[in-house]
Amino acid sequence: MKSKIMATSEITLQQGLNEVVMNNVQRMIDGKAVGVQATMERLINEGKIAQDYIAPIGVNLRAKQHSPVITFGGEGHLTMNMPDGQFTMHDNAVGQIADRMGIPQRYLRSLACGEPWAIMLAAYLLNQHSDWTQRSRVLVRTVGSEVRGILSDSYRRLDSVEILTAFVQEAAQQGAVISDAYMNDTKVWAETILPQPISIPTAKNGTVIIFAGARFSTSDYGNGAVDMRAFLLNGACLNGMVRESVMKQVHLGSKLPDNLQLSQETYELDTRTTVSAVRDLTSGLFSKDNLMKKALEIQGASEIDVDFDRELKRLTSGGGLLKSESKEVEKILMRNDPDDGVTGGATLWKLTQAITAHARELSPERSRELHELSGSLLSRVKVTE
Repeated sequence: MKSKIMATSEITLQQGLNEVVMNNVQRMIDGKAVGVQATMERLINEGKIAQDYIAPIGVNLRAKQHSPVITFGGEGHLTMNMPDGQFTMHDNAVGQIADRMGIPQRYLRSLACGEPWAIMLAAYLLNQHSDWTQRSRVLVRTVGSEVRGILSDSYRRLDSVEILTAFVQEAAQQGAVISDAYMNDTKVWAETILPQPISIPTAKNGTVIIFAGARFSTSDYGNGAVDMRAFLLNGACLNGMVRESVMKQVHLGSKLPDNLQLSQETYELDTRTTVSAVRDLTSGLFSKDNLMKKALEIQGASEIDVDFDRELKRLTSGGGLLKSESKEVEKILMRNDPDDGVTGGATLWKLTQAITAHARELSPERSRELHELSGSLLSRVKVTE
């Protein structure tokens, strides 16, 4: 009788805990709703004023014609002067043109966002390099009067609105909801989760309550491929994590014609192909087999003992973690606060949660980068099929 009473009390306790985390997650989703709506609206609105140009950079060295079609200016902002007008240059485009011109990217980007003399020097360097660079064609992607990307003329143009919509719709078909979304000037992310928590007992870190789902991201400006990953949200502390990519579709195809209207059919076909792949992969990420695999990975990570000092040193020595971030992660580990998702023994799982707990304090972009870094640590767990 005593064992039955204990079992009943444990079940009641677990049900109460599940209800607490479900309310916690629902408040988070409600709080993110405005941002999600703003992300979708921005993606649609910027798509309406985006424009592509096929343009030549450099000069025809063989014909000794030193008259570049594109020149650069530095009056107040670094600008690209094209036959279609003058455009300011986004930092992303500055880095891309630096690579094409053989100029150290970090140096040119620092000049372009510096004092007036530095901006003038950036323009001068680009014009000088342009005068002696073999002519080639590029795809210039603009939003309004700003150049956001300078890409290969083989860049596959895709309709990100249609692809993201397909991801959200398929996730909804699987019973998932959007938990968060964010868009900056060059990239968009969207995370979806199933609203039902999964309780995962672990060997050394207690019971972990996870909301499982999928994350989609893409860039129309060369700042990342079309990408999809399994997304895990710790219900107790709202730490996010993503696993390995299941789709890294590089935006490269055949060379674009000078008249981009001629590539409209290819544009629509490539978009339909990507939409189909996104729907299939989204369905797979929500499958029972995949959810079970992620649960086993978490249990496996809780069975792997690690030396936190050694691990943090490795991560700051080319592992993607900044020294300042490492110190904050170390503080979180020392606090050992369940509200950070950090409890129990010194395991690989505990380390991943400390990293993602710190990610909550960072910018949306950097936070998602740490979600990937944290998730990559689970690759050490070997789950048998």
